[in-house]
Amino acid sequence: MKKLILLTFLFSFNTLAFDGYHIEGREETINHFVAEGVPETPLVEAMDFFERKSHLLSNQRFITIGDFSQSSREKRLYIMDLQTGELQREYVAHGSGRNRIGFPNGDRNHDGYLDKCMHSKFSRRIRLVKHRRFGMTRPGFMRVDSTYFSSKFNYNSMEGHNAIRLTGLESSSSDVRPNAVVFHEADYVKNYSKIQGRTLGCPAIAVGRMKTVLPKIKGGSLYYSYVPQC
Repeated sequence: MKKLILLTFLFSFNTLAFDGYHIEGREETINHFVAEGVPETPLVEAMDFFERKSHLLSNQRFITIGDFSQSSREKRLYIMDLQTGELQREYVAHGSGRNRIGFPNGDRNHDGYLDKCMHSKFSRRIRLVKHRRFGMTRPGFMRVDSTYFSSKFNYNSMEGHNAIRLTGLESSSSDVRPNAVVFHEADYVKNYSKIQGRTLGCPAIAVGRMKTVLPKIKGGSLYYSYVPQC
């Protein structure tokens, strides 16, 4: 009984200790999420962008980071609730960068690590790809926008809309909307640690997980695709 009371107290204390994000509490927010397991470098960069460009974001409660410096074996998608301090982590796939002859330039040896975010000029010149970012993970900041129903990505795991459009907020991510780079589920992404399958550039998550992600990040929240190797 004493142990139960102690655990209840500790949980209540940890919940109350995070007083929500506000500009004066920036360091507290960063320290809180670092302690929860969010990588510090992309977190600081995301907070910097969030503070500079908050006028572009309708949903200022959530920030999402995809840390593509990590292996796909890791839960490298971090969804942070700036109001409550809660953190949700998910497995997320990266782009294969597959060209017309099927060669995966983005992750050549399928070892779980993203290698490149852009095809060579030569590949484009001889028309192996439609454009230099074809099938690649886009680095940089994006806004998570409207939801929609996709029959292509429908696994009957949820009712209604099952995918979320993205809008690029800088040059490296500027083509995500015209090239239909979206958040969606995929059956080649599993909800356990393994080398995940690869996409044609979309940040795809495991089947059954979108229903826990979409309601939070839709409607104008910030997404940072962190790819320092690019």
